[in-house]
Amino acid sequence: MGSVITFAQQKGGAGKTTLLACIAHQLHLDGARVALADLDPQGSLTHWHGMGRMPGLTLIDTASYRVGGDLRDARAKFDFVLVDCPGSATSLLEAALRESDLVLVPCQTSQVDVWATAAILHMCDSENATAHVVLNRVAPRGKATDTTRTALEMAGAQVMATQIGNRVAFAHGMAAGTTVLGLTGQFAAKQEIAALTREMRAVLA
Repeated sequence: MGSVITFAQQKGGAGKTTLLACIAHQLHLDGARVALADLDPQGSLTHWHGMGRMPGLTLIDTASYRVGGDLRDARAKFDFVLVDCPGSATSLLEAALRESDLVLVPCQTSQVDVWATAAILHMCDSENATAHVVLNRVAPRGKATDTTRTALEMAGAQVMATQIGNRVAFAHGMAAGTTVLGLTGQFAAKQEIAALTREMRAVLA
């Protein structure tokens, strides 16, 4: 039986879809059977997958009225089912949270992002969904990262130890129909994604 991991964040620009794609790519490289579910009306994950450069990842067809059943069916067929959720609080998001073994919440290093993250974490609590925050698009220098981590932890959030840097290579990889893992070089970014994926799998174990 596989694991359902939902990526959720109400604030735009947190890098939710890109982070999902990178982790999906890493899981595939690790030999896992990976399915994707795009519940975001923007359809960015669907467009990316449709570029055809990631044939090892399966995009499942689902709709709002049957999302719970579709995720349960996918769980039985795949090792991991990664779900891209809508930004707004909807019944669709709630349904995905109920089926999730883990919710990853990307958060940039600002107080506004901390406030937005608190709303998602509250929804996760309401649906008894285990959630961990991922500090994403982290600047190489400055106190904002430590300040954000402290604010989240003081509010009771579980924050992943691995953080993802603010690197243009992540956007370049998505634009090319792959991820940063499919680009030459970019060793620091690849190491971050590998470390986060290992940490995620440890949380699920």
